[in-house]
Amino acid sequence: MAKELVMPKLGLTMEEGTIVKWYLSEGDKFKKGDFIFSVETEKLTNDVEANEDGEIEEILVEEGETVKVKTPVAKLVGWEEDESSKKAEKKVEVETESKAEKSEKKDKSDRKERKGRRVMAAPKARKIAADNNIKLEDAAEALGRDRLSVADIEKYLSDVGKAEDKTAKKDKEVPKESGMRNVIARRLTESWRAPHIYLRREIEVDELLVLKKNLKEKGKDISFNDLISYVAVKALEETKKLNMVVDEEGRGTVSNKVNLGLAVAVDEGLLVPVVKNAEELSLKQLAEKSKDLITRTRENRLNLDELEGGTFTITNLGMFGIDEFTAIINPPQAAILAVGTIKNKLYLNEEGLVREKKIINFTLGVDHRAVDGAAGAEFMQKFAEFVEEPYLMF
Repeated sequence: MAKELVMPKLGLTMEEGTIVKWYLSEGDKFKKGDFIFSVETEKLTNDVEANEDGEIEEILVEEGETVKVKTPVAKLVGWEEDESSKKAEKKVEVETESKAEKSEKKDKSDRKERKGRRVMAAPKARKIAADNNIKLEDAAEALGRDRLSVADIEKYLSDVGKAEDKTAKKDKEVPKESGMRNVIARRLTESWRAPHIYLRREIEVDELLVLKKNLKEKGKDISFNDLISYVAVKALEETKKLNMVVDEEGRGTVSNKVNLGLAVAVDEGLLVPVVKNAEELSLKQLAEKSKDLITRTRENRLNLDELEGGTFTITNLGMFGIDEFTAIINPPQAAILAVGTIKNKLYLNEEGLVREKKIINFTLGVDHRAVDGAAGAEFMQKFAEFVEEPYLMF
C-alpha cells in the first residue's frame, strides 16, 4: 500500500497550494503532530502537521512549486509502487525496446548498481542538481555517499567543472510572486470580466460621528468602521437583493444570512475575513467580532473557514485620504461597498446661511449579471438613510 503525503485541502474553495517551506529533509523521521511543511493558499499560509509517525523517503514537490489538492508531495518510507503500475511499465519497456537499445544492454548492466542505489538529497540540493542537469546518482557515486547536502552538490559541480556563474544567473532571475499574489491576480481578473456597474453617493456623516462620540463617552469601544459595517448589515436586511452569491453563469442566489466581508491589507496582498451571521449581532458584538478577525488576519492566525462564505464586502481606503474609489467585486459575491475619506463641505442651509458638514463618498459596485441598477440604488438609499439618521437602526 502506498504511503504518501499529499497536498491537503484546507478549505472548501481551495484548489491548489504552494509549498513555502519544508521543515524536514529526505531521511528525516517525524512524530504525530510535528510540522512537516508549510503551504500557502490563495488566502493563508498554514503549517501542515503529521497525523502519524513516519519518515520522509523522497520529496516530490520542491519549495516554491504549486500543485493541485491531493497531489502527492512526498513519499514516506514504506512507499511501494502498485503492482499494476510496475507491470504496465515493464510491458511498455519491452514493447518499445529498439535494436539500438538492445546493443546498449551491456553498458546498462554495468551501471545498474549505480542507478539502483537509493539517494537522498535536501530539497535545495535536489533543485541545484536539476538546474545544472546533474543526476543525483552520479553525484552520490562520485562522492561515495547516499545522502547529499547542498555543499555536496556544489562540490560535485566544482569537481566536474559544471558550476555556473551564480552572480550572472541571479541578475537574470525575475522575482517570483507569492502564491497569494498570483491567485489574487487571477481571481480579480476573472471578476473584472463580469460586467460591473458603479453607483456613487455623497452622504453626510455628522450624526454617525455624534453617535460614535456618545458611545465613547459611555465607555463603548466602537470604531467608525464598526458603525459603517453595522449600517451596511441593516441596509442589506432591509433590501436583501444585494446579499447574494453569483455562480459562473451569472445566476445569483440571495442569502438569508448576512456574511459580511471586511477587506484587510496584509504584506502579501489582501484578505477578506468574514463576519458570519452578522444580522444576528448587536453593534457591540459586531465590533468585537470584527476587531478579533482583523487582528488575527494581520497576525496570520485565521482559519480558512473564516475567509469563506462571504455575501457582501466592505473596503475602506479613507484612512489614506482617498476621496473615492471603485473596487472590484470579491467573487462569488454580487456587490462591494467602497468607503472614501471624511471631508468637510460647505453648503447653504434652508435659511440661506453657509454651513459646514462632514461627508463621505460611498461607491457601490455590483455584478450587473445578477443585480439591476435599481436594486443597487435601493440599497444606497436605505444605507444613506441609516447613516444620516443612525438612531433609526435601534
